[in-house]
Amino acid sequence: MEPISSDKLRTEMKQVPLRALPRVFLPGLDLEQVPFELPKEEVEKFRKVLRLAEGDQIAVLPNDGSLIRCEFRARQAWPLVTESPNTEPELKLTLAQAFPKGDRLDTILRMGTELGISGFVLFPAERSVVRWDASKIQEKRRRFEAIIREAAEQSFRSVLPTLEFAGSLADLLKKEPHAVFLSEFEGVSRKLSREGVTMTIVVGPEGGWAPREVAQIGDRGVSLGPLVLRTDTAGIAAAAALLIR
Repeated sequence: MEPISSDKLRTEMKQVPLRALPRVFLPGLDLEQVPFELPKEEVEKFRKVLRLAEGDQIAVLPNDGSLIRCEFRARQAWPLVTESPNTEPELKLTLAQAFPKGDRLDTILRMGTELGISGFVLFPAERSVVRWDASKIQEKRRRFEAIIREAAEQSFRSVLPTLEFAGSLADLLKKEPHAVFLSEFEGVSRKLSREGVTMTIVVGPEGGWAPREVAQIGDRGVSLGPLVLRTDTAGIAAAAALLIR
């Protein structure tokens, strides 16, 4: 590798703003193994889609909040400097979403990631139309994780949101006993507001909660206002209210 002078490095870094760098997440990256080997699909994306040339700069994200400015060479990333972009929200917000119909989850995951949601928990409510067995969940997980990754790279996230599945509302409440629910009922006086540094908000299915689930929810309901929002709108609206600074 031809050494890069400090003057040339400073000049090149000034010419390429962090937000303009093509980005790739490499969770679990061994920072001692230099240069970094890039996955085949990422190399093809850089060359065929983004039309990068040898020596162009890219950003490698180890999924720890840092960003490593690198040179793209062949199938490798040669590190130049590590930076801390500080793009992650202070509030660690989890969105628990009952399965909606069609491809609405794609939109929820993409937009939620772009807004800064830290994690997603997906689960079937009693009135959810969608029902997936274990093999279908694994298939969906791969698709959803790809959507999250692409949205995180596009939106300049430095940490990938997590993705989990729960078997039911009861299972979700065991894991998240302090979750708040976006209420579908009139007369709820408690307004949605930030609570601490971690928070979970829950959105129900298109058909609403079944009576047994209403009993489980109890007094955890919060209001977003008088309007009735669709299941794929409510969680995103709540996230925007809590996360946008």
